[in-house]
Amino acid sequence: MRITGKITKATAVVAAGALVLSACSTSDSGDGGDASSGSSTITLAWDQEYDSFNNTTAGANSSKNAIINHQLTSGFWYFGEGGAVAPNTDFGTYDQVSDDPQIVEYSIHPDAVWSDGEVIDCSDALLWWAQQSGRFEFSSNGTAGVEDTLMPDCEIGDKDFALEYEVPFSDWASNGPGNGNNTLMPAHVVAEQGGLTVEELVEAIRDEDHDALADSVEFFNEGWTVSGALPDSSLTPSSGPYQLAGYEAGQSLTLEPNDSWWGEAPATSNIVVRWIASDEQTQALENREINIMRPQPTVDLINQVEALEGVEYQVYDEYIYEHLDFNFDSSPFEEYELREAFTECVPRQLIVDNLIKPVQPDAETMDVRNIAPFDPGYAEAVAASGGDQWAEVDLDRSRELLEELDMVGQEVRLGFIGGNPRRQQTAELIKDSCDQAGFDVQINGEDTFFDTDGGLSQNTYDVAMYAWSGSAQVSSWNSTFRSPDECTGEAKGNNNGCYANDDLDGLLADVLQEADPDAQLEIINEIETILWDDLVTIPLFSHPGTAAWSDNVENVIPNPAQTDIVWNVWDWSVQ
Repeated sequence: MRITGKITKATAVVAAGALVLSACSTSDSGDGGDASSGSSTITLAWDQEYDSFNNTTAGANSSKNAIINHQLTSGFWYFGEGGAVAPNTDFGTYDQVSDDPQIVEYSIHPDAVWSDGEVIDCSDALLWWAQQSGRFEFSSNGTAGVEDTLMPDCEIGDKDFALEYEVPFSDWASNGPGNGNNTLMPAHVVAEQGGLTVEELVEAIRDEDHDALADSVEFFNEGWTVSGALPDSSLTPSSGPYQLAGYEAGQSLTLEPNDSWWGEAPATSNIVVRWIASDEQTQALENREINIMRPQPTVDLINQVEALEGVEYQVYDEYIYEHLDFNFDSSPFEEYELREAFTECVPRQLIVDNLIKPVQPDAETMDVRNIAPFDPGYAEAVAASGGDQWAEVDLDRSRELLEELDMVGQEVRLGFIGGNPRRQQTAELIKDSCDQAGFDVQINGEDTFFDTDGGLSQNTYDVAMYAWSGSAQVSSWNSTFRSPDECTGEAKGNNNGCYANDDLDGLLADVLQEADPDAQLEIINEIETILWDDLVTIPLFSHPGTAAWSDNVENVIPNPAQTDIVWNVWDWSVQ
């Protein structure tokens, strides 16, 4: 077995989350065939089941959907090797043509069509803008930057359009339609499902006719949900190199080449994703039931992988961090002193020592949220915000605060996705420590926690434990802390706990407009100071990533950004 080294990143300034990343438990006896039987199929294990063709909405914005949709929906850019923003010239080209005002011009490839033959054009770009700008009721996982652009001035059938910014936007290169959580969705499908023609959909967007768009909005937000079966194939046309081919609920999903794809054909005919719990994936890899796995690492898992013959693996840095989020909407943790009492009892250092250091010996507690520990500026942000003061528990102080509040015995619903051994162990360490201080922590691991109607979306928790997956772009985490218009699954974006602070909103706007990295870091330090002063969330640790694959599979290159292991899936091949 060959062990490869850590990934290096091409560019890195700041980091944090845009996608929820976690793990759920699913039994697996799916029909994936022998993963070693030939080069026509590659099988990937994942620990969360796909549940939406549209992960651009707030409720479906998760890695379990992104790792599938990355292959189905295309755009002008994607997170390439090392997490760097890479142009996708198969889809089209784009360039900033003016600084003042800031204007970025986009040109969709002349041959670009949806897999049903409909042309990809201005109508799709206008639908994308309508959603991402936040000016309509389309659910979105964040509108950073797009809300400050003018509506694109193009006509149906046009392949060219432009975004003109009313204020500068530093991450313009990753702000237009791309792969991931801000991709183009098919306007002709949304129009038809809303009882409109494409012309009527475009007219309603131009006129900002919310009533005319109501049914289209409802379909956009909810109509692509996968529950027991895929949506009808007419609703899920692909703009990427693969398309949906088969699905067995609770077992697997199969992708096949998109015959209408105008770019270079993928190296492997079929990609099968099988849903297998993290602690069962190593056995599946050994049995050649799968070719590739990307679970959260534990000591036991690494030991198991090291013992396998014919397997390569990496442990590497990721733009993913584990954290605890308080519920500011429907929970006693609206009270600052209660948040302080809980923060004092969370054993952050013990969690890292017991669960992370055995896998990544140099691991430390993550003491800010928006800069990765392996990126420039991290130490300065920690020093400026004082985040390291919370690394050690103070049970006496925690108990004192509970007594002052007359809340000794306060029940805490600790919500997270079920079936993840490391997260379960983390919850048990938190319960053991905080119960000693006087809390009554209820461990609520739920398989449906990340579903659109699950606990995270519906705020049926007091403290949520999950992870953000992001990139080196400052805009990737910005919406996470922006005040929501209302605390609903559709409207709160990435701000799941519904924290609101006008001063912070101003800083979040400022950092998006600042192109100088040093000046950006100064603003981030101010943001982190507020987040710690208000105890909005409790960062725990930066995830060490791990991936393992059969040594006859070529071009598997783990990625620290949110496109994860599948960023170059079209290059995978079996020899």
